[in-house]
Amino acid sequence: MPNLHRPLRLNVGFMLNQTAGYVRVMDFAEDKLNIGPDMRVTDFTGQIQLGRTPQGVILQGQFAATLPTECVRCLKPFAQSVRTHLQDLFVYPPPNPNDPLLAIGEDANLDLEPLLREYMLLDLPTRTLCTPACRGLCPICGTDLNLSDCGHHSQVAPPSPSIRITSSAQPPEG
Repeated sequence: MPNLHRPLRLNVGFMLNQTAGYVRVMDFAEDKLNIGPDMRVTDFTGQIQLGRTPQGVILQGQFAATLPTECVRCLKPFAQSVRTHLQDLFVYPPPNPNDPLLAIGEDANLDLEPLLREYMLLDLPTRTLCTPACRGLCPICGTDLNLSDCGHHSQVAPPSPSIRITSSAQPPEG
């Protein structure tokens, strides 16, 4: 059952006494949510399906949230939408009590926060842009080119051919 203070901490003890094949679906909807100590998301929604297996509990789920981030071109903060899919097996009883991430402990609680945080960070684009047409900052004076033109665009040299990355791979001879 979802915990009101920590909605990503689930007590799955009721599933451990069920036979393989038992399924439970849970929905999530939070306006604001902390995922780990450093990630605060908004508009968090999702649904998971928990299924009992002979090895433990399999979790399948879809989540969506909005994360605060920064444009890589103009450095302005903006909200980035992220969608992620989880599918993991949580074993019970845990073979190694020192590996709590994908195991169900003796308290029968699953804490999805660390796992969901990792998945969301992996699904976040590596080059976040506030808009696809963002012009970025002037490399000479730092003016936001989305707001005004500083006139330095003619002074900026094109990239040097010596630093251009190209593929010069040729098929082997012979």
